Amino acid sequence: MYLTSGSTLFKADGSNDRNSVFHFMSAMRSCFGSRVPFPLLLGALWCSKSLAGSHVGDKSVRTYKPHIFLVVMDDLGSNDLDFHQSNISTPHCDSLLGMNGAIYLDNYYVLPSCSPTRSALFSGRYPLHTGIHHWLPASSTAGLPLEDETIADMLQRANYTTHAIGKWHLGFSQWEQTPTFRGFDSFYGFYSGGEDYFSHVAASQGYDMRHDQHPRCGPKCTRIVNETGNYSTHVFTREAIRVIEEYSSSMTIENRQNRPLFLYLAFQAVHNPDQVPEHYKEQYSSSWPDNPRRQTYAGMLTAADEGIGNVTHALETAGLWDDTLVIFTTDNGGPTATCAVQGSSNYPKRGGKCSVWEGGTRGDGFVSGLAVEKLGLNTDGGPRRLPNLFHVVDWLPTLADIVNVVPAANKPLDGKSQWLALMDDKVSVRDEVFVGYTHNDETNEWYGPALRYQNWKLVQGSSGGPDQYDQHARGNPDDPQEGGIANTTYLLYDLETDREELQNLATLYPNVVENLRQKLQEYQQTYTPPQPSSTFGCPSCPGPVKTFMGPTWMPWCKGSSQIVVHE
Repeated sequence: MYLTSGSTLFKADGSNDRNSVFHFMSAMRSCFGSRVPFPLLLGALWCSKSLAGSHVGDKSVRTYKPHIFLVVMDDLGSNDLDFHQSNISTPHCDSLLGMNGAIYLDNYYVLPSCSPTRSALFSGRYPLHTGIHHWLPASSTAGLPLEDETIADMLQRANYTTHAIGKWHLGFSQWEQTPTFRGFDSFYGFYSGGEDYFSHVAASQGYDMRHDQHPRCGPKCTRIVNETGNYSTHVFTREAIRVIEEYSSSMTIENRQNRPLFLYLAFQAVHNPDQVPEHYKEQYSSSWPDNPRRQTYAGMLTAADEGIGNVTHALETAGLWDDTLVIFTTDNGGPTATCAVQGSSNYPKRGGKCSVWEGGTRGDGFVSGLAVEKLGLNTDGGPRRLPNLFHVVDWLPTLADIVNVVPAANKPLDGKSQWLALMDDKVSVRDEVFVGYTHNDETNEWYGPALRYQNWKLVQGSSGGPDQYDQHARGNPDDPQEGGIANTTYLLYDLETDREELQNLATLYPNVVENLRQKLQEYQQTYTPPQPSSTFGCPSCPGPVKTFMGPTWMPWCKGSSQIVVHE
């Protein structure tokens, strides 16, 4: 017998209150989807009674909605924050990681490249279910499916005011794909995947910097802004501070509680091109005297860290910091040999961006801020490390539990709420992650797929390039490692004992290979093909249009798909 998660639930004392077991039902949904076995429901009811007097069961916690500051770094190497003893100065990230209640995610997975990770973050669904299998060129008509509810949509339903700043890279061929149609009240930044940090001209030769000022308004409410000569990290930091100041000045304390702030800050840094104001680079001239690329990269990361510090200071000044939850994530590992190379390091992980090695898919993620303890996410007092598996798709259902809202039921989620695991790492909500697959632009080949199950990792087919450690960390050679690119069957690694992925154990553990192969087949049965034009080029794209800034990227599709409104 099953009872759906939408049915009426009863507290142990007999009164009707769906919220009394909301978080337990979320945990059940993580394992069983929307159909929860009745015996487990009874267990949830019993546990709800035992939790009634605890921190998580306290009504004040369940109705408390923090401000949310979500930071996305672009192409950050997983060995580059000073937290990892990288010799790159990142004092503000280090301060966030050292706060009481901060939680560093030790086994945090993203996708091998940018658009797939961003689609997973916003939708709670793996790219194999959204059709965004690779990064989106400016001329692509692909984008996050319009029927998918985004994190911003969901938070708007929870009465948040929502603002996005920085890089979008989830499609813009039609206005309905752009941020202010996907749940944001405003957007300041660029739509495409990368551009010059100072001229803001994209690699596809069009200017791309705009301010979309109102939700669901489109061309009537977008303004091309002249930021020529202004470094993008500074531009996005300035705009984040402006949003905070405007929000705080327009909201009474009571209104802030009823209409909390969701601030999404997606830095362009540290994606190539290697550009930073000279004084940031000069700090590292003696650290890497023979490696100017690493010097520049380090300066770019320090500038972004400075921006994060300035934004958190603005939150303090505005009186918002005491109730702010900070979420930090990268979009993929650092590109160490190919795929928009810059000076990053993923040591000791193997490979980098555009590979399914750990260096491409396992990166930095953490939560911090004074709201962490108020939410009951870490009651131990000090910072800690969460060893549990955590995937970028998990943020949407986790935030749903944090703000006490149910995700839209229009598409099944791949993400699992990590709410209970963040409170207690003895609670594990997932034992596997779909690591993904990737595309090599230089050879036009697809690599993977790959799956992690507990401590095991299986790669089917090729592992993907680059098949290297990086040249920027502690003198490691930039030489290929054995057993990767040429492999056309299976690679199996025990990540508990071999985090560098050096020892292929496939022939020693055929039963493990077969078990994981069957799991991969289950994913393949739900595979969604890449969206049209999601790889290279779009015949219908006219290219940049002429504005006062010269050729400028704008949405171009006529007869856009129907706008989907989530009630």
